[in-house]
Amino acid sequence: MARKGVLILGHGSSYRYNERIMELQQQRLKEMGFQDVYIGYNKMSEPTIEESLSQMVKDGIDEVIAIPFFIASGLHMERDIPPKLGLQKDEHDKKVVIDGKEIMMHFGEPFGMDPLLTKILKEKICDLRTGKNTASIVIGHGSKLPYNKEVIMENAKRLSEMGIPNVYYAFNELNEPKIEEVLDKAIMDGADEIIALPLFISEGDHLKNDIPPKIHLMDGIREGTFRYAGKMIDVKYAEPVGKDPRLTELFAAKIRSY
Repeated sequence: MARKGVLILGHGSSYRYNERIMELQQQRLKEMGFQDVYIGYNKMSEPTIEESLSQMVKDGIDEVIAIPFFIASGLHMERDIPPKLGLQKDEHDKKVVIDGKEIMMHFGEPFGMDPLLTKILKEKICDLRTGKNTASIVIGHGSKLPYNKEVIMENAKRLSEMGIPNVYYAFNELNEPKIEEVLDKAIMDGADEIIALPLFISEGDHLKNDIPPKIHLMDGIREGTFRYAGKMIDVKYAEPVGKDPRLTELFAAKIRSY
């Protein structure tokens, strides 16, 4: 019987936050009974995808289930990662050769379109809002490819369909509308409480340095108040989604499907 192994694919970061989230999900999967669970990073962190695949081959793995811990497809998912798995663009299930050994490679999809993610965002809104005229802004990274924008827009649409009022979406870079523009629009529409929902895996440079000043907060501060056109606006900055334990259940379901 072929020995299966799981490879969680991460972006990597100059901060440790991404690694901690990846290691947390790895540990949870092991606690659920998945024995051969490895981590590989696209860049900036170690072990690299290539290093982990080499280790998996050494450990006797015959079949790799590569699960991307990504919100959406983008340049990394389309261009960078497939060759590191021995795949061409748009290939997902194929026999490849790693360090001279033929193995079966399965390359999964990002999880951003799963309805579970919208449910997690809704719960964050319900936990943070105080009953004022609340506007919720789903914030995406942005990408030169359309996938990230599609995921952000779809989750905002679903939140509205679930009965959450005044839902907007915005992007940190590369896409429109920008965070500052949407913040202004939400306030002009009557909001006096803003809940910023970063649809990101973990803290990192964008969440720590780019986004806080755009929503009138300092790094490390999750709530604050600022004056806008003569009135005081409360702003709340939700945590990224990556450590939610339900994502582990989602990954487990994906793994079992192979």
